[in-house]
Amino acid sequence: MESGTLEPHTFDQDGVTYEVRFARGPEAWIARIRQAGAATAQIVAFPHGHGYDAADVRGSLIAGCEAAVPNLPWPAATRH
Repeated sequence: MESGTLEPHTFDQDGVTYEVRFARGPEAWIARIRQAGAATAQIVAFPHGHGYDAADVRGSLIAGCEAAVPNLPWPAATRH
């Protein structure tokens, strides 16, 4: 398993751009997912152990984040 932090990742889903930053904690990888330009982030933890591709931990975390985005409680869009 890799150590410390991983390179950030940016992706688009349903017309919204998301930015993810990763950090390795003592018990899990922590992903901070935020909509581009937003001040707040959703925090998702991926416990160490099974489920990671040993050759591509970052790719496994990215896939998990992209799968999680539709299920996270994002604030409703506002119109001014």
